[in-house]
Amino acid sequence: MIQPVAIYFEHCEPNWHVPKAKTNNHILILVTNGAIRYTIEDHTFSMQKGDLLFVPEGVWRHAVNTSKDTHDMYVAHFHYQGDGDGLPLLITPEQCITRPFNFDYMKQRFSLLTQHWLRKSAYSDTICHSILLEMLAVINEEIDSQSPQGKSYSIVMLLQGYILNHYHRTITLTELAEYADRTPNYVSTIFKQVTGQSVIDYIQQIRIAAACDLLTNSQMNVGEISDFLGFCEQSYFNKVFKKCTGTLPSTYMKEKVQVWKA
Repeated sequence: MIQPVAIYFEHCEPNWHVPKAKTNNHILILVTNGAIRYTIEDHTFSMQKGDLLFVPEGVWRHAVNTSKDTHDMYVAHFHYQGDGDGLPLLITPEQCITRPFNFDYMKQRFSLLTQHWLRKSAYSDTICHSILLEMLAVINEEIDSQSPQGKSYSIVMLLQGYILNHYHRTITLTELAEYADRTPNYVSTIFKQVTGQSVIDYIQQIRIAAACDLLTNSQMNVGEISDFLGFCEQSYFNKVFKKCTGTLPSTYMKEKVQVWKA
């Protein structure tokens, strides 16, 4: 279980510094603006906006802002007790720095983490544990992505992000290949290897998930949703929807309405 000690957002002036001292707990730092130099034992990291640093417990560290500008950062101090939860960083803690693929998402997660820590509700510890565990998993994913196998994983993550931003229209394999600067055959092969499903199946899965949300939470009818999600014909939308959910869109909508009324 991850046990938070302190979580906060800090706006720091140009003369900011942290004196050399041994850490009493693990520390996670996300720089959101400006730049700093952070030294852990004999390793100095030049951090700037978007960098995420993990500092393990029991190491010597110091930090300084040597520029004439301010910097901002989120910081989380925490202890951990457990078997590692499948994360190398918790099994054998080592200092590391990474630049998350989706900085805005990580910034939002750190902001939410800070809010829950300050709120001190009955479930704050559980929520903080979950968010910190997710962020540590992201660091391990970024580290793994540097391996030969991880290169393919990084490309697939890039493609999935593109699909999530454009699923409401037709997306071709050629378009994805051009976006990733790879051949269509290569994209098709690694996507299947990494995710266990084809590009087309993944796109359909995302569209149908969006369709379920729209059928439940919007005033759009089945035909409008079909058009909005880029299906060429409503009959094809019905076919794909039933393949993914086991029922037709119209039936799904009626069942949800009945549950809501009940």
